[in-house]
Amino acid sequence: MDLFLNSRIPESERILEPKRYSTLYHSLGHSFVLFLKSMMTFQHTDIEAAIEALKKTIQLADALRKKETGWLGNITSWVKGISVHDVWNMSRLHRHAELVYAESYLLKALLCIIHDESFVSFLREGLHVRASYNTYKTLKKYLIHVQEQALLGKDVSSCGLDDHFTSGVSLGVGLFNLMISLLPNSLLKLVEFVGFTSDRAYGMEILETAGDANEGLRRQFCDMSLMMYHIILSKLIPLSDVNEELSDRILAYSLKLYPDGVFFLFFSGRQLGARGQLSEAKSQYQKAIDTQKDWKQLQHMCFWELGLINLLQQNWQEALDCYTTLQEESNWSKCVYYYLQAISLYTLSISSNKSAEEQQKLAKEAGEMMHKVTGAKQKIAGKSIPLEKFVARKARKFIAQNNSLLFPDLEALIAFSAFDFMSTDLLYNNLERTNTEIYRLTHEIKHEEALNYYDDLCLSHYLRATVLRLLLDQVKDADAAKKAEWRKLHSESIQCVMDNANKVQLDHYIYYFTRYEEARMMIHDQQYEKA
Repeated sequence: MDLFLNSRIPESERILEPKRYSTLYHSLGHSFVLFLKSMMTFQHTDIEAAIEALKKTIQLADALRKKETGWLGNITSWVKGISVHDVWNMSRLHRHAELVYAESYLLKALLCIIHDESFVSFLREGLHVRASYNTYKTLKKYLIHVQEQALLGKDVSSCGLDDHFTSGVSLGVGLFNLMISLLPNSLLKLVEFVGFTSDRAYGMEILETAGDANEGLRRQFCDMSLMMYHIILSKLIPLSDVNEELSDRILAYSLKLYPDGVFFLFFSGRQLGARGQLSEAKSQYQKAIDTQKDWKQLQHMCFWELGLINLLQQNWQEALDCYTTLQEESNWSKCVYYYLQAISLYTLSISSNKSAEEQQKLAKEAGEMMHKVTGAKQKIAGKSIPLEKFVARKARKFIAQNNSLLFPDLEALIAFSAFDFMSTDLLYNNLERTNTEIYRLTHEIKHEEALNYYDDLCLSHYLRATVLRLLLDQVKDADAAKKAEWRKLHSESIQCVMDNANKVQLDHYIYYFTRYEEARMMIHDQQYEKA
């Protein structure tokens, strides 16, 4: 595990391979590596290989579980699952087998839902997920009971607890509570009705305590779950209980243990990027790419982030290079890669110092790339991907407007949740861009003469409002007059979108995103009830 987390993946695989069919944790480790690989490639062959490996792990774990005596006991166990009393009567090996059995079934269920899009498969694997959840819940009750007995002064040495077991239970219970709590309220009520529980604070506490004097096998994955929440998810959507100090401490500890670990370098780059330290973030991503050459998919995560940073910095050629690499090597979303290649070419053609002939050539390439976007859409679990639907619509608009789009780079940064990473100098630059366009739309052209005029007007005002809020948040030393001016412009932009939203022809999302922006400004002003 240490080798894997420090980007020495082939060495870790060589250790796991020989014993993958004979020992419990070698089998789980081998299956988990294949699971990660399949989730990054989304190739059917990789998913099938991971499912087969997980089936072997499930069989091995099942053979090592404590069996009920008699057919009645077996039926009761199958229907009700295990109880705390059952766990007390297990040996240390039996308990680990139960844990690995639950883990493996959960991972297999996730892959099967992606691989087999039928309703029957969804229902079957949903039952497996619920069975895994119940096992985790029972094992956690057992741990709590043992801790209570220890506090009463009783001898619990015979329980055979170890860090590997406790970290595994903490990871499962913590992740279940955390992930379920992130579901929309309508769906949350449904999953709670069928027996799941969600307590975000409890889940976070369990994951945090797994790192206290615990170096179990799954401790780093508990830490990575916390970093995923505090560093990644918190920048995608507003979340409660975000603790940057904790994430900094965990990340520093992890990088000290695994200085070449691609996962931790990625988290570090993301953390730096979120703070506007874009050059430092690029260095971390580049180090991750250079350190690990065996799994291209891990490099692709970093190329994706580098592409977004280059869009932020208006380094169009570098952005194009990143998305070209992803288009050639990654299978995550050809549709999105085509679109981002196209807007990189387009912005390069209208903003570079190249000759008219070269600009025309770049614009033509952008148009050809846009024509490929819609045909490259895909489905996962029978559903279209929202971001692919969005970029396909933008590509069709580009073609309909005679190969033209307004602020496609800023719109993409909004869509991929990277807009807030802008440093102060970039915010000033984009404030000037949006002000210039708003002046052009309101003073230099008539709306009857422009195609999709109100789409462009509302987009410009929405983007300006977002830039102004970020300036108010970042520029703490701005004088009172400047802050008052920014607030006035922010309100004017919000109101302009509200007044003209019903005239928008294609980009109807702008109204809803502007409402969201208005609420975020209220949150900035601590007007939480109004927000």
